[in-house]
Amino acid sequence: MRILILITLLFQTIFSFGQLIQKETVQSLYIELYRDSTPLGSGTGFIIKSKTKNYLVTNYHVLTNKNPDTGQWLDPKIPIAPNRVAIVQNASKLGDHVIKWEKLLDKNGNPLWHETKINKEMVDVVELPLHDTTGIAIYPVAYNNIVPDSFAIAPTDRVFIIGFPLGLKSAPFFPIWKSGLIASEPEIDQENKPVVWIDVASFPGMSGSPTYIILNETTTKSGDRIMFVGHQTFFMGVFSHGHPNQVYGALWKASFLKDIFDKLP
Repeated sequence: MRILILITLLFQTIFSFGQLIQKETVQSLYIELYRDSTPLGSGTGFIIKSKTKNYLVTNYHVLTNKNPDTGQWLDPKIPIAPNRVAIVQNASKLGDHVIKWEKLLDKNGNPLWHETKINKEMVDVVELPLHDTTGIAIYPVAYNNIVPDSFAIAPTDRVFIIGFPLGLKSAPFFPIWKSGLIASEPEIDQENKPVVWIDVASFPGMSGSPTYIILNETTTKSGDRIMFVGHQTFFMGVFSHGHPNQVYGALWKASFLKDIFDKLP
């Protein structure tokens, strides 16, 4: 076995409050969904950049209140679709936050976000172009920084889901870091979708959370051992839904989403 040592650039942290803050902490954003002035729920989102725009990424079911597989209401007792979203954005001074509102529907009731289908089912990840970014600091997720195909990622490897379970947050308005274990073979799709199972206790509000793997070392498929100086963070995908029995959750694969994100205008 060869041992390879890779020196990674330690752009993993942001200095503020006299402390070091993991950059992924400022990338996850708390969002609330509304029908006019009626609150309908909360979730998590994050920003990616195309060549021309900033996009809020979250789950389809978060913005629609509908099951992406069936098109039915998530809760038949609340058959209401949101028409706007409140996003708690980072202000120019790190640690301060401002609320920005974005419309979800045009005047004809058509969605303003980009969506994708697999056969007749919706991909549970959508991208909403942002129109009001004045006075905020953008910390986009580097969605193309995915695990190389040569790395041997496997079940029991730990991933980190960064979001707002049950609307909970860490001060001043940052997300909660939750961890879970990869629970299915990462290269095999689940439910005939590019989804990996994650062994984690999932809660409402985690939907739309960016998910990462943080490696100090790893092994390649050819048997080489790679050790990083410091650590290396890779984007693993977007957390979607918890299984009804809450035993595991679904993660949409970064490799699949990258192709979608790359095509955004």
